Amino acid sequence: MPTLTPSVNSGSAAKARIIEPEGTKFRGQFNDKAFLFTHNLAGNPLFELPRLTKLAEFLIKKEGASCVRWKNANSPVDAKWDQLPPSEQLANVSDAIQNLDKSGSWVVLYRVQNDPEYSAILEQALDDIEEMIGHPLRPEITWKDSYIFMASPHAITPYHIDHETAFLMQVHGDRKAYLWDQKDRTVVTEAEIENYYMGDLGAGTYREENQGKAHEFAMDAGKGVHHPVLAPHYYKNGDDYSVAIGVHLCLREVDQRGRAYQVNSCLRKLGLKPTPVGVNPSKDNTKIRAMSLLDKKNPTTKYDLIRSGAARLKKPLRLLSKITGK
Repeated sequence: MPTLTPSVNSGSAAKARIIEPEGTKFRGQFNDKAFLFTHNLAGNPLFELPRLTKLAEFLIKKEGASCVRWKNANSPVDAKWDQLPPSEQLANVSDAIQNLDKSGSWVVLYRVQNDPEYSAILEQALDDIEEMIGHPLRPEITWKDSYIFMASPHAITPYHIDHETAFLMQVHGDRKAYLWDQKDRTVVTEAEIENYYMGDLGAGTYREENQGKAHEFAMDAGKGVHHPVLAPHYYKNGDDYSVAIGVHLCLREVDQRGRAYQVNSCLRKLGLKPTPVGVNPSKDNTKIRAMSLLDKKNPTTKYDLIRSGAARLKKPLRLLSKITGK
């Protein structure tokens, strides 16, 4: 594993932990409830804007548009999540990052672990997480990613849900995190989750009447927040620009549950009322086995891992819908 670039505050060239010990919080609430934690990445030179500009240029050269999501910082909280920047704008991402304090931009860099220095951060954070949850997590991980989120002052990261369990660490600036209980079906419905797993990344729908149900977390540099799988969330920046890094993990059990949601989506489109996932484990297992038959056996992308079987069903479903009129 590459050597971890130490925090500029650590005073040591040795590899150091990233996430600070938090007693029993991780073990008791991991992937169930959102919670705050402390990390030591604030002040690390890997997150200064010139270095992040170089990282963006490296990733774009390596992967093109798929490694970047870029929006106007004035996007409302209910802006949909699933838009990539037009290719003609990619050349301007570097300018947006270099002038983040005044560019009015919101930028995400994906798969930053393709750079060895950021890969070291991901792996050390995983070591820390495993230690604190009290059991090996890596055998359960089917895909791991690290993202870097950057945004201008007062920017809003729009409301959305994610398949991954995540640990988001604020490195520069401050912002408010708003997260909802992923088990509350008045906030995120079965149909929204089903549509999300069928490929609609903007399926989670913000409802102003649910704002009071959100858990609010103050995210200063050096603080992080844990996102359980499918927990709806959005972020709002303070007066300074924001830089944060996330550790995002796909877990085998969650992947399988996603397949049950995909089958339920198909049943719903046929006019049926499927049993919600989690109510009847036997039915869930049957749905999982059925959808697994359609999955790519050796997925090479996260999309293939989560949605390859569903993608193969879309065309026959559209045809059947035309025939039946449903």
